[in-house]
Amino acid sequence: MKKLFLIFLLPLLGFSQNSEIKPYVDFLKKVEKKSAKDYILQQFQEHDIVILCERDHSEISQYELIKEILSDEYFKENVKNIFTEVGVINLNPEITDFLKTRELNSLYVDKKLTEFQRNASFYPVWERYNYHYLLKTIYNININSENQISLHPSDSEFDWRKVKTAIDYTTEYEIEIEPRDSLIAYNIINQYEKIKSKNNFKALIILNFRHAFRINTITPDDEIVQNSGKYLSDYFGNKAVSIFSNRPVFFRKQKDWAYKLIQEGKWDAAFKYLKIDDVGFDFNNSIFGNDIFDLQQVKNEMKYKNVFDGFVFYKTIEKHELMDYYNGLISKDFEKEFFRRLKIQLEYFENNSMLEKLKDKSFRDKLLKEWNTKRIRKYRDFEYLIESRDRYLNE
Repeated sequence: MKKLFLIFLLPLLGFSQNSEIKPYVDFLKKVEKKSAKDYILQQFQEHDIVILCERDHSEISQYELIKEILSDEYFKENVKNIFTEVGVINLNPEITDFLKTRELNSLYVDKKLTEFQRNASFYPVWERYNYHYLLKTIYNININSENQISLHPSDSEFDWRKVKTAIDYTTEYEIEIEPRDSLIAYNIINQYEKIKSKNNFKALIILNFRHAFRINTITPDDEIVQNSGKYLSDYFGNKAVSIFSNRPVFFRKQKDWAYKLIQEGKWDAAFKYLKIDDVGFDFNNSIFGNDIFDLQQVKNEMKYKNVFDGFVFYKTIEKHELMDYYNGLISKDFEKEFFRRLKIQLEYFENNSMLEKLKDKSFRDKLLKEWNTKRIRKYRDFEYLIESRDRYLNE
């Protein structure tokens, strides 16, 4: 408890500058002070396609930034299109048409948004709250604007109505998921070519983590990983630009997952030292872009500027919040379908211990309560992340 108290007391005491972060601080002092929103919108004046690398799917503050971007008059008038990795392509065109429909009852709107949330994925239900937040954001913008935003979910096709058994799940899941990155890229390109016109050929593409990398990666086991961003970069060339936002590194630690900070915390420390929490800049000709890429464990050594074109720092990690579930996600009339889907997926993965637990009504009730209660959390290893950053500020 003492340690945690000191961590949050530090901003009140002021910082000293460690020599290891001085080059980053010196660069940030000289960089043009442009907000993350303005930097991303500027890219649309120079490019047709902006690929934004999403943080952890659950992190909600990044969607506050996206809301700022979508609400801007320039975006509404000149871009209008959003493609997302989250959301299977067979939600089209229903989801796009719905988000442009006015004068709907608010209860009906929430019901439809929850339906899209439930059917967005090959998981029994997509539980990350920010998808609901994004859909509601677009809907509210559209009913209050003459310029309509179109959402194009682009994940590989999956339809729970076709899945009756674990064998069906195998067919739907393995055929579509195995070449998933190429399918996502194909879906985006195919939809884009259908909707673009002389007056409307710009789009924001939101891809998570490695899917947004504009190069392919090689794992420590020599496996070549094909990333959607690479397919898109090859297709669009200089018309596309890829933007990375500040986030922790999610990595495999023995048999579990853990978080650490980029460049052992030096990046975050530099921004914290200068009290900067909203800025964007190019990776080219920057010390940040010249750093060795350490967002993922890869065998092919590269720099950040090889993987992304630009960077936005939006809110420090203290202000990042991960949100899952919400009230009504598993309503009474959906409970049977939820457990049907869950049982099928558990059978596919041969999770017999969980299947046994599902027979217990008290366990099912506990699950329902959890999924119908919004959960807000910090990154795993949060105290360690803060310490990793602040050690450069206290010497």
